[in-house]
Amino acid sequence: MIELRKITEDNIDEVIALEVRENQKDYIMTSNLRCIADAYVLNENGEPAIPLAIYADGVVVGFLMYTYDTLDHESFENEVFYRKKGYFVWHIMIDERYQGKRYGKLAFEKMLMDMEAMPYGEADYVALFYHMGNLTAKTLYASFGFTEPGIIQDKSIMAIKNLDKK
Repeated sequence: MIELRKITEDNIDEVIALEVRENQKDYIMTSNLRCIADAYVLNENGEPAIPLAIYADGVVVGFLMYTYDTLDHESFENEVFYRKKGYFVWHIMIDERYQGKRYGKLAFEKMLMDMEAMPYGEADYVALFYHMGNLTAKTLYASFGFTEPGIIQDKSIMAIKNLDKK
C-alpha cells in the first residue's frame, strides 16, 4: 500500500538518503534536501509547497513535492494557462532499490488525487517539467493525460494536464 506522509523528524534522514540510479542522476534537477529547504522558504513566502515522503508498506521508498502558484513565467506568455493558478509538480523520485515496482505511478496517482481536491485553492492545471531523455517519465505523465505544449527549458520538457473542476 502506498502512502504519502509529511516530512517529520522521524523520516527526514531517510528521505534525504534516497538515491536514484547512477544513469538517472541527470534527470533529477535537485536533491531531496534542497527541495525540503525550498519548501520551507516557499511556505515562509506564502506559496504553498508540499514535500511528502512516499511509503510502501511502511517503508520510505521515495519523495515528491508539489506547489500551488500562478503559472506566470515569461516562457508561458502565449499559453492559455499563463497567469492562472495551478499546481506544479516540483520533484518526484523513487529510490533505486524500489524502482520497477509501480511505486512511482501509484504515488503520482495519489498526488494527482490530492491536487484535484484543490486543497490550496482553485486551479485549472497541473504542470511539470521532465528531462527530455527520461522516456519513462514521458510515458508515465502521458498515461495520466499530460500533454506537451512545446515548452523546453534547460533540457526539460513541460507537460500539463487540465483539471476537471467539480
